[in-house]
Amino acid sequence: MQDYYETLQVHPKADLEAIRASYERLRQRYDSSLLEGAADELVELARRRRDEIERAYTVLSDPKRRATFDSDLSAQVAAPATVEAAAAGDDSGLDDDDLIDYRPLPPARRQERPKGFDTQPRIRPAQAAPRRSGRRIERSQRLPTWVLPILIVAVATFAIVLITLVTTVWNAPQQAAGSASGPSALGQPTASAPTPSVDDIANQFEAQITAARQVAQQVPDNANAWIELGNALYDSVVVVRERIDGGDQRFQGVYIERLPRWLEAHDAYAKALAITPANPVVRADMATALCYYGQGVNDQSYIARGLAEADQAISDSPEEGRALLSKGLCLVYSDPPQTAQALEQWQKAIVMPNVEPGVAQQARQLIAEHSR
Repeated sequence: MQDYYETLQVHPKADLEAIRASYERLRQRYDSSLLEGAADELVELARRRRDEIERAYTVLSDPKRRATFDSDLSAQVAAPATVEAAAAGDDSGLDDDDLIDYRPLPPARRQERPKGFDTQPRIRPAQAAPRRSGRRIERSQRLPTWVLPILIVAVATFAIVLITLVTTVWNAPQQAAGSASGPSALGQPTASAPTPSVDDIANQFEAQITAARQVAQQVPDNANAWIELGNALYDSVVVVRERIDGGDQRFQGVYIERLPRWLEAHDAYAKALAITPANPVVRADMATALCYYGQGVNDQSYIARGLAEADQAISDSPEEGRALLSKGLCLVYSDPPQTAQALEQWQKAIVMPNVEPGVAQQARQLIAEHSR
């Protein structure tokens, strides 16, 4: 039975206005006009998604049909829950809402949720919060030993960034007024906020990199620690690259100096993949880092390696939008550029089910940039 709430990406208790807003957003995302000139299979995929969205909205926008659908959906969910409760010997009579797990979902960590990720998990009776009996929590319920150092370093990193931000904001007006001291300065127009310097923009991730590197060294067997280090290194270079792409040539020298960080990010992602190989998002970011480095040093061997990693990420998860973005970038940096094939990858990223809005927006920007 198709879950129409999942199709429209709304909560089962969403009101009609929320349902209509989500329907309009999804219908626009899969508008056929966005796929002019795209491959036939992409056009067909978008058509099927539009049909699913229309069917879901037809049911959920009609109160009577929605009530019938809710009843059928509840019966489908209750059946396996009843079997599990009976197997566990639980006769507490939990109702449907009691079976919903309201605990916070695990952090996405800059990754898209995998296909089929349950955004409204339900708990088995055996997983429900234990009744207070005076017993100590079993060791299996305690936090892993590596969590504490990560939390400590994360708090320290946040404090460093916060102090830096407050200091920058506080000192800016003081420096602006420094040339006019004493009573004569009173009543003068306040100087406009200074334009952020190259150092202010370029160094915003330095504290994060230091903290992430310390964590990775303390817990080298934790994949997330290496991912966070890779992300910090990646962001510290891409923020400079974006400034250059926007026409600010002041950052050209900084970008050249930081080109090796693409390889450092690649190495951090590679260590994460050695621990958890089935992570297409990390592999996609590693592919992008290789292709950016290859383009920066004009070495096609790195771009070929990046393209191979992007293909592997797509093979592991064909509907992973970030993998499609990475493959497109590697294709346009190939020699000669394979622009038509890159556009096809980005068009596919737009119509993939459950694609992140940021990924879809980046795909549209890349299409507009390379279609000129």
